[in-house]
Amino acid sequence: MKIISMYLPQFHHVKENDEWWGKGYTEWIAVKNADKLYEGHVQPKVPLNKKYYDLMEKSTMEWQAKLMRQYGVNGQCFYHYWFKNGRQILEKPAENLLQWTDIDMPFCFCWANDTWARTWSNIQEKNEWAFRFEKSKKDFDSGILLEQQYGKEDDWKIHYDYLKKFFKDSRYIKYDEKPLFLIYKSRLITCIKDMLACWNKWAIEDGYKGIYVIGANVDINTEKYLDGILYHEPQSVISKQFGKVEDGVMKYQYRQLWDSILVENGYREKTYYGGFVAYDDTPRRGKGGIVIEGASPELFQEYFSQLIAKNFFYGNEYIFLNAWNEWGEGMYLEPDIKDKYSYLEAVKYAREHYREHIEKFKKNMNLSIYNELDVYRKKVFRYEKYWKVLDAWLRLREQGKKLEKYLVKEHIEKIGIYGVGMMGRHLISELSNSEIKIVYAIDQKAEFIESLVEIYRPDEVFPTVDAIIITILSDVEEIIDRINKKIDCKIILLEKMVMDIVEDRLLI
Repeated sequence: MKIISMYLPQFHHVKENDEWWGKGYTEWIAVKNADKLYEGHVQPKVPLNKKYYDLMEKSTMEWQAKLMRQYGVNGQCFYHYWFKNGRQILEKPAENLLQWTDIDMPFCFCWANDTWARTWSNIQEKNEWAFRFEKSKKDFDSGILLEQQYGKEDDWKIHYDYLKKFFKDSRYIKYDEKPLFLIYKSRLITCIKDMLACWNKWAIEDGYKGIYVIGANVDINTEKYLDGILYHEPQSVISKQFGKVEDGVMKYQYRQLWDSILVENGYREKTYYGGFVAYDDTPRRGKGGIVIEGASPELFQEYFSQLIAKNFFYGNEYIFLNAWNEWGEGMYLEPDIKDKYSYLEAVKYAREHYREHIEKFKKNMNLSIYNELDVYRKKVFRYEKYWKVLDAWLRLREQGKKLEKYLVKEHIEKIGIYGVGMMGRHLISELSNSEIKIVYAIDQKAEFIESLVEIYRPDEVFPTVDAIIITILSDVEEIIDRINKKIDCKIILLEKMVMDIVEDRLLI
C-alpha cells in the first residue's frame, strides 16, 4: 500500500501571479494575510520555524523528500496545469525535479483540468485561484485567465510528448508498467475516450503497457474509459453533506465527514478512497470560505489508519491523501508551529497499525452491494447532469439568449429532435413558435407519447432535415452511430450547445 499525497507547486514566483494578484504573489501571501474570523479560529497558519520556502530552491525539495522517507509518505502527486494550445503554469518545480535526479522523491501527476477564471466570469467549472486578491472588474474583461480546451489528436500528441519526459524517469510512479496519471475533473473532457485511446497507443509504442488513468469528479459518460475512480476528499464528501453557515463561513464537522468517508461504498470495483488532513480555505476566500472544525492529529491518526485498512481491504495499491502542502486551504502534512510534526507522525503510525482495522471491513462490507450501487449511481449521475443543463438553459433565458438564434446563425431551418423526455419537451416548447421548423421527433416510446410533432421510433426511416438535436445526455455515442446509419445531416448535442453558449464559446 503506497501513500501518495497531493502536492501544490505554487510556492514560487511566476509572472502571471504578479500580473493577476500583485507583484510577488505566491500562496504564502494568502497564508500570511489570513484573518482570524471568529473566536477559536486558528489563523494565520504559520510553518514551523517560519519556513516560507521557495520551490525553486533545491534544498526545499531535498527537505521534503527527507520528511517523506522519515514518515512513510511514498510519493507526491504534483498538480499539473495544461491549458488551451499547450499553455502551462507552475510547471517548473516538476521540471526541476526531473533535473535533480539525486532527490529521492517518487512522483506522479494529477491534471487539474479546469479553466482559471475570476469570480465574476460566467464560466461554471472554474478555479477561482485567489478570491481575496481579485482586482476590480473591467467592462471588457471576460474574467478568463487561462482557458481549458482539449483540442484534437495533434494537441493530445503535444501533451503526451511533454508528459513522457517524466514517465521515463525511474521515480515516476507506475502501476503494472503503466505510468500513473490522475485527472481532477474527468467529467469535463468530452473527448476522453479518443484522447485516452491515443495516449495509450503512444505509451505502448514507447514500451509501456499503456497509461493507468484514475479520474476524480466523474460522470456516467466518462468513468467507463478510466482504469479507476478516486473519491477526492474532502470535496467529494462535502458535496453530500449539509454545512452550517456561521460567522460568515460554511462550517462542517471533521468527525462527521470522516465517518461518512469510511462508510462510503464505490459503485465500481476499482474505486480509490481518498482522505484529507484538515481544511480551512479562508486564507484564499475570506468570509464565504469553508472551515472543517474539530481536526486534530489524534483524530486524523484514528481515521487515516482505518482508511488505509479500507483501501487495503478493497485491493487498492494506492491511497491518495489531501494534501502535502495546501497551506492556503489549511490542508497540509508539513510541520507548523501549532502541531509541529504531529500529522506526519500520525501518517507513520497509521501505516504501521492499519491492519488492526481490516477485520472491521470484512465484517461490515458486502461486496455484492456493487451491483445495486451501480444502478443507483448511474441514476444519480444522470439526474445531476440534467439539473446542470436545465440550470444553464434557464440562465440563458434570463439573459434573453435563445437557442433559435444559434440555429439560425448556423443556417439550420428544419430539425429533428432525438428524445422526447423532459429535455426534449422543453426544446419543442421553446422552438414551437420560432423560425425553426420541427419536422419530427425520435423516441423509443413513440407510440406512448402525445406530442405536437410526429414521432418516429429509432428503428424507423425518418425524413431528411438540416440537423438532429440529441436531448438525451447519456449513451450519446451509440445514438450518434445509430443516426449516422440512417441519415446524413448535422448532429447537435443539446447539452453541448447550451453549455457552449453559456460559456461564450458560441456567441449569439
